[in-house]
Amino acid sequence: MPKALFKTHLSLLLLAACLGLSAQETKIYLGVGGLRHAYQDTRFTNLQQEKYVAKPELGFSRIAEKDLWNANASAFAYNYTFPSEERINTSILGYNVRVGYLRNLAPNFYLGANWDIVDYWQRSTEGLLNGADAFKLSSDLYLSAKYFLPLKDNWGFEFGLDWGVLSFINQVPSFSAAFPQNLIDNGEITFVDADTRKAYKIDNMTTKAFWEMFYLRSFVELNFKKRLTLAYIWDMRTYSDNKSYPITNAMHSLMLRWHFVNHQKK
Repeated sequence: MPKALFKTHLSLLLLAACLGLSAQETKIYLGVGGLRHAYQDTRFTNLQQEKYVAKPELGFSRIAEKDLWNANASAFAYNYTFPSEERINTSILGYNVRVGYLRNLAPNFYLGANWDIVDYWQRSTEGLLNGADAFKLSSDLYLSAKYFLPLKDNWGFEFGLDWGVLSFINQVPSFSAAFPQNLIDNGEITFVDADTRKAYKIDNMTTKAFWEMFYLRSFVELNFKKRLTLAYIWDMRTYSDNKSYPITNAMHSLMLRWHFVNHQKK
């Protein structure tokens, strides 16, 4: 199911990119880079894991005189072995599909919103049947800002900030840490309950506003001749449904992007 959904959103991304070719400036790019992923679930396991992995992406941006449209799709997958337990193998999978619209409010400054249509992450541990697997499926709305800093000799910087204001989310960290405390106390959840482990079941989704979580994504991009971009992205979400047991998922990405389409409207 997750792979099929990712392919559907990827097709929509390509269609949107093609429709943007009549804009003042349209770029379609392929990116590849590295991801440093850190995850912490502290309810029972105090689990922390970190990993450097490859991360491909596809995206486009359409910049006109008064507005900016963008879209991006990325994915990653890797295996992780805990240093103290080498016999335990963990598989990680994640992907994200995003669209956004920003309005020009001042020279080189844009303000608007980005929407992560789907943001999915899962961890599966081989041989464990006690609920130690984890996943997160969300659709997130951000208040977004972007600033362009042109430099001489074909160089330029872009700075961006996305602040998560609303999330429609289903997340089950290890050992049911994200469930409301009263459900756990009343014994309404088991570690292997099939229904509570379904990421795409609508009844399992909850809404979180910015005062219930901290979700921030920032990036810096260095552009060269409108063809190559070196981008650094920091993405972190943390919240606590149960007091003193925060769930944190952080990602640092360093991407090299090649704008194989760079259309300038005359």
